[in-house]
Amino acid sequence: MMDLDDLDLLRFLWVDNANVIRSKAVPLVGPRPALATLERAVRISQAQFALPVQADSVVFAAGLLPEHDVTLVPDWTSLRRMGGGQAAVACDILDGDRPWGHCPRSFLRRMDERAKTAGMEIRVGAELEFTLSRDGAPIDNTAFAQDAAFDLDADVIRDVLHALQRQDLPVAQCHPESGPGQWEISLRHAPVVGAADAIVGARQTIRAVAHRHGMTVNFLPVTSPDGVGSGMHVHVSFTGDPGDGFGQYGGAFMAGVLANQPALLAATAPSLLSLRRFRPHYWAGAFLGWGDDNKEAPLRVVPTGSGAPRDVEYKASDATANPYVLLGCLLAAGLNGLETDAELPPPLVGDPGLLSDAERADLGIEPIPGDPREVLRAFRSSAVFAEAMGELHDSYCAVKQAEHDDLRGLDFEALAKLMMDRV
Repeated sequence: MMDLDDLDLLRFLWVDNANVIRSKAVPLVGPRPALATLERAVRISQAQFALPVQADSVVFAAGLLPEHDVTLVPDWTSLRRMGGGQAAVACDILDGDRPWGHCPRSFLRRMDERAKTAGMEIRVGAELEFTLSRDGAPIDNTAFAQDAAFDLDADVIRDVLHALQRQDLPVAQCHPESGPGQWEISLRHAPVVGAADAIVGARQTIRAVAHRHGMTVNFLPVTSPDGVGSGMHVHVSFTGDPGDGFGQYGGAFMAGVLANQPALLAATAPSLLSLRRFRPHYWAGAFLGWGDDNKEAPLRVVPTGSGAPRDVEYKASDATANPYVLLGCLLAAGLNGLETDAELPPPLVGDPGLLSDAERADLGIEPIPGDPREVLRAFRSSAVFAEAMGELHDSYCAVKQAEHDDLRGLDFEALAKLMMDRV
């Protein structure tokens, strides 16, 4: 039996269609309830998945009225002890005894099972970029990988790394990023559902540690109209082999991602701020396509030291995306490529942003879409994502549409403030 004796409070976590991390908690002070009791202890209204980012107000078009409850079922393998007598556990959502059709974590699990059926052992590592500020100003004014930042920001970064390690969220690397006060933390590869859980845990932990240091953290894809943005790139390997994670699957998987790319952005870069990050020369991937170790491509084949493919980096994603929806839709697009024997187009070579419009047109190079409405329309009409997501596709689209409709008129500062408080 799992030992919960050192805990006072257990948080049951879910991430909704607006990408807000939410939880309900069970106090464990006094006699400890049995695990079987805890596994059915927390219920939420289905309408919790009809809430947009801007308000706790039901989007009725999602079809999830506050008249039916579903159950948060803890996945004990995800339990993280957070200090202070608290722990958190990621939850699947059941409707009665069946997986609930609107549960993002169950959706990702289904896509992982489809990948296993196709012969793949998917592992994912995530790169989280974020900016730390105090009293409205970045905590440093350093540049990319400037060594001085390790001294200037030593206390908070040390505490973040220790907190992540205590929760079994191992970090592969960290470095100062290009913007003032900006950092990147790379999480080690993990099985796909665990990787999404780790993204949620890292977001929680970075925010909590920053708060203890009197700082605020910003995960937004753009922090000012012309400033450097923060992505959340994901590295996908297909074989479970660190030396050859590309295997026989990578090419067709990448072709599927590219074939579904404009619609896929609604799941991986879904906010009204997201598409502003894709500018030429910023290594975010401003043009549709893939590249062989080309950081200006949104889809990059990553070599090992010997030059053999290691995995695929998907760069067109940020932390405004629900990580379960992001990874689930990324897998759905890639699996569609395998199922249809999709073929890769020629790779992007060099920096496409240095070419003229006419030169790009001759090469068939198109920019990443810049209109969130266009992207959401493509996602809503996508048979690939509708089939993969099932009922979740309907509620997700409804919530995103409500966010677009209500927030489109806000100026940049107001929109960024709202999003920073939620993500």
